[in-house]
Amino acid sequence: MYFKSGGDEIYYQVTGKDNDQAIVFLHGVGMDHRTFIEQAEALKHRYRVIILDLPGHGRSSGIDKYQDFSAKSAGLIIELLDYLEIDRVIMVGQSLGSFIVQKAAAKHPERILASVHLSGGSLYPGYSSIIKLFKPFTLLTISLMPEKFLYKMFARHKAYKSETQNYLQDVTSANGKKIITRLTLEMFDDMSSGIPEPLDHNILIVYGEHELNVLKKLSLKWHEKHDRSKLAEIKDAHHIANQDNPEEFNEVIESFCRECFDQKEKAQKDKLLEAKIMSAPEEII
Repeated sequence: MYFKSGGDEIYYQVTGKDNDQAIVFLHGVGMDHRTFIEQAEALKHRYRVIILDLPGHGRSSGIDKYQDFSAKSAGLIIELLDYLEIDRVIMVGQSLGSFIVQKAAAKHPERILASVHLSGGSLYPGYSSIIKLFKPFTLLTISLMPEKFLYKMFARHKAYKSETQNYLQDVTSANGKKIITRLTLEMFDDMSSGIPEPLDHNILIVYGEHELNVLKKLSLKWHEKHDRSKLAEIKDAHHIANQDNPEEFNEVIESFCRECFDQKEKAQKDKLLEAKIMSAPEEII
C-alpha cells in the first residue's frame, strides 16, 4: 500500500487487527521494510504492526535534497499515523531509524507511547560539532570504494549471520550508493544538532552481542542517563540484531511492548475511575 503526501509517496505494510495497539518499525540506512518482516509476522497476532520503506528506499519515492531527511521522515510517519487513524504508538527504530523516532518524539511527544532503539544513540543533548569533521573523511572513504565492494563491506560490518549479510548486500545494492553516502553524512548532522529535551517516555535500548564497542558504550551511557529505560543485549547478533537473532529480539521487544501497553490501559482505567469519583463521589462511596 502507498501513502501520498504532497509529492511524497511512502510504501507501507500493515498486519494485525485495526483495533489492536500499534507498533511502527523504521529501518536503517540503505534498507527497506523487509528488515522487519520477521517482527511483523511474530507480532501480528497481538498488535497492529506497520513496516515501511523510508523515503528514497525500496518502493517509496525519492529524497528531497533540500530538506533534513530525519525531520522530513519523522513528519511523514506522523502523517501516516493520522491517515491510519492511530493515536499513540510504540516506535521501533534501527540505527538511522532510531534518529527518526527521536525527531518524531521531540516534535510530537503526545503520539509516542514508548520507543525501542536498536543500535541507535541518544540525540540529546547532541554531540560536539567536532563530529562533523568526520564527514569529509567518511565521504572520501565511501567515494573511493567500488560499489560492489561497498555493499559487501556494508553487509559484513553490520550483520553476523550469512543470511542477514545476503539481505543487506542485496538491498543496499538495489537502493544504491548515493543513498548510503548522503544519509551516512546526514547522521553526523543529526548527532550535532541533537534534540532539545530527553525522551519523556519509556525506552528500550537494544544492541547485538557483536556490535561495535563504541555503540555498546553509547547505549550503556544512554541507559544510565535515562531513568525510564531498559537495556538488552541480543546474543549471536550484530548491528541488525533483529534479523541475526529474531527469536531473542522478538521475545525482548514483545515483553517491553506488552508492559508499556498494559501501563497505558491501567492509566486509562484509573483516569476513568477518578473522573467517576469526582462526578459522583457519594455513589462510589
